[in-house]
Amino acid sequence: MRGRNLRWLIILCIVIFNFILQSTVIPHIAVLGVVPNTALIIVVSLAILNGKREGAVVGIIAGFLQDIFFSPVLGVNALIYFLIGYFIGIMETKIYKDSLIAPFIFISLGTVIYHLLYFIIMYFLSMNSYFYDLIRNVIIIEIIYNVILSIPLYKWLLKKFTVSSIKFGGK
Repeated sequence: MRGRNLRWLIILCIVIFNFILQSTVIPHIAVLGVVPNTALIIVVSLAILNGKREGAVVGIIAGFLQDIFFSPVLGVNALIYFLIGYFIGIMETKIYKDSLIAPFIFISLGTVIYHLLYFIIMYFLSMNSYFYDLIRNVIIIEIIYNVILSIPLYKWLLKKFTVSSIKFGGK
């Protein structure tokens, strides 16, 4: 039990540290006004590595932090990251985790899904958003940026947080 609590404490610290970086340093490395979504990278990576529960919980925490400080509507990012973390985490047992192809595909897909869901929610909340401009000016650049940054981050998370699937002693 103690090991599990320590693991969640470390993950919480990573999410908070990422949030601090994402709100202070990362805006200064924008490419064409687009910044990488490192919270999404962490949520997707941990969902790939450790399944739907971890992906969903980390998604809620990371999304809620963003909602509190940056979102006009509380809970939108938490809901979107939760859904992405949960549904990618469902496929965890079918993914070869040592390959960089899985994070490449799922982070690209997660980026598109994030923006699509965000647009739909904001549309129904009568918040102005233009999807064509979003695709043309943000999503493509963000996918490239996210995938590039995901390589070292995923490798580090793979080393630190992979749950061993080899079990001895029948338990």
